[in-house]
Amino acid sequence: MQITLTWLRLDSRRRWRSLLVLALLVALATAAVLAAVAGARRGQSAVGRLWAGTLPATVTVLANQPGFDWAKVRALPEVSALSMFPVTWGFAVEGDPGASAGIQADSEFTRTIERPVVLEGRLFNPGRVDEVLVTPKFVASYGKSVGDILTLHLAGAKQADVGYDGSPGPPRGPKIRARIVGVIRSPWGSVNVDGPGQAGGVLASPALFTDYRANIMGTSGQTYINALVRLKGGAAAIPRFRTDLARVTGRSDIDVWNNRAFFGAPVRRVTGMRPRACWPSRWQPWWPPSFWSASPWPATSPPPSPICRYCRPWA
Repeated sequence: MQITLTWLRLDSRRRWRSLLVLALLVALATAAVLAAVAGARRGQSAVGRLWAGTLPATVTVLANQPGFDWAKVRALPEVSALSMFPVTWGFAVEGDPGASAGIQADSEFTRTIERPVVLEGRLFNPGRVDEVLVTPKFVASYGKSVGDILTLHLAGAKQADVGYDGSPGPPRGPKIRARIVGVIRSPWGSVNVDGPGQAGGVLASPALFTDYRANIMGTSGQTYINALVRLKGGAAAIPRFRTDLARVTGRSDIDVWNNRAFFGAPVRRVTGMRPRACWPSRWQPWWPPSFWSASPWPATSPPPSPICRYCRPWA
């Protein structure tokens, strides 16, 4: 033992620089691994944390019926909040042709349901037509953010009557100058428009729908409004809600989507690959299939599911 200790003492004097470098490398490698594991765990919980803090809609209800009476649905005892959205083209953003347009038909959205995380700025005033919100992908795509002015170009009323979708020539309705007042993230408002291949979205104040309803819905009475619904009992209340919905409407064919499963599951599966990325490569990440929804963010083609980098702004 004495011989071994003597040899180590003499050898360490000759090699102390090499040993110091080796110790630093081990420390840096350990720190990197621990940081990666911590980040992976945080990324895996990002969707859950977003869902917990934004009053998300429990279900999307697709009545797809002109003149549908949403007051009956709002009055159901298990309904906590309801926000309506028109199933229409929306508007074009001049100079930003790839941006998706979002319009809600009431002021409940961002207040009692789907209250977004505000990454910068503030929420819009629901009574002001000249205020809009944008998603992080829009900021990254066009270099515009809080304080910048956008021009929203609406369809003409006659164009809206025939289901104008932006393809048969430019819109011929009014132009509205609106200021970006906030950058937001929410389950419903961001899953599609901030995904790969998308350019982000612009969410108009509900005042735009109120003041320019004819340009959005037309005057023929053939367009319709669907709704987001938050249930008091969460997903567990969906079976009862389906039953009550059929009872008060006399229809059993209304689609009711479980939003947590429909929108959240693909994102959770992808963010789940971040912890797996810290382990040997035989655990390969699973890429979810593309999905699409009848959301207030129209697009010309179904976007693929978002991947983990689009969860980071709220992570």
